[in-house]
Amino acid sequence: MSTLPLYKRILYSTAFCAYRYPTPRKIECRHPFSFRVCDLDLCPIVQENFANVVFQEEGIVLLVKRLSKEKVAGEWRRVPLKITLDNEEEVLKVIEKEAEGVSSKNMQALKERIHRIYERYRFLKERGKEIPILEENEEEEGAEEEFYEEEGIENEQENL
Repeated sequence: MSTLPLYKRILYSTAFCAYRYPTPRKIECRHPFSFRVCDLDLCPIVQENFANVVFQEEGIVLLVKRLSKEKVAGEWRRVPLKITLDNEEEVLKVIEKEAEGVSSKNMQALKERIHRIYERYRFLKERGKEIPILEENEEEEGAEEEFYEEEGIENEQENL
């Protein structure tokens, strides 16, 4: 449960939030970094420490908000996540480390989100469907190796 007093919860959920969007069945949060549900315990605006996994153009990213002395609304940090079909435990460890200090409800929502992403990817892979983010990563790695071979440059990993 949130530590906000009742009057602050009412103000945040009714007056201070420009991202609330009522739908016939629930009130949705339209903040770009939210979990899409209007819940002050999972609110990127209300919570001092907050984290979420979002899909962005550059791939799947962990966004972490921390208190900041320079910025009133807190400071956001992006942590790119390298997701393959078999590294779910590694990604969860990265999330636990990077999102340390978020509420237990926020951490549980993060873990559920990651698990659902992996379930969806495994489902698509079983049916022979393309997984765009994973396919792009594989293509980029192959293109990098081809570049080194064409240019006659030794791969840095080979030198180590």
